[in-house]
Amino acid sequence: MDKELDEIERWKKLRPLLNSAYEIKANNENWTEAIELFDTRLKRKFFKPVKSIIDKKILDGEGFTIVTVQCAIIESLASFRTGQIFSHKKVKGQPSYIYNESGKIFVLFLHSSKIFRDNFYQIDPVQGLKKDIPFSASEFYTFVRCGLMHEARTKGQWHINATKRDVKTEKVFIERDGGRIKLFRTILHYRLIDCVKEYLQDLRQISANGDTLRRLFGRKLDHLFDIPAADQIGYDWWIDQ
Repeated sequence: MDKELDEIERWKKLRPLLNSAYEIKANNENWTEAIELFDTRLKRKFFKPVKSIIDKKILDGEGFTIVTVQCAIIESLASFRTGQIFSHKKVKGQPSYIYNESGKIFVLFLHSSKIFRDNFYQIDPVQGLKKDIPFSASEFYTFVRCGLMHEARTKGQWHINATKRDVKTEKVFIERDGGRIKLFRTILHYRLIDCVKEYLQDLRQISANGDTLRRLFGRKLDHLFDIPAADQIGYDWWIDQ
């Protein structure tokens, strides 16, 4: 609890220094601290606990716990990149960044992040178009993400497995074995670490894209740390655009 409160206080001190100042040259140290705050939080609350489970190598059903956490990480990263905020019920007149259909943002992320290439999409070498192969992102969302979140199970042909392969370098974490689709949760763990690294690198970009990502990032950290609506006034990352 103390660490959580410390993170909130650190963000409260940083946010006025970052508002409307997205060029990383002008506020390099402040943006660096904000990015490290997010990175440290992800490691402490998600990646380190998952790694501690993996390292025990019990192989007695812990894959369900691991993949449930991984699905939460995937949606979190998807919403951070787009600056979107989840609400159970979207009401007319709400800002465009409010979403209530997790499937859309989840699947779009599976079809865009580099770590999911050759798992949920491939690029046609001739036309350069993305194809929803070799495995269905929508099916993963329905049968794995929703299965675990709502029913504490995977559904259809999807099964969670450990693996003896080189998990730190292997890029493909899904394979078909007869009538089963095997999801290798330890490989996915390391690929999600890569996914976070890629996002943090993009946040540090000295470019128009980097400026945009940092603005969306500011909004998401406000929401993450429950900054009251009254304290959001005057912060342009809350402007709907």
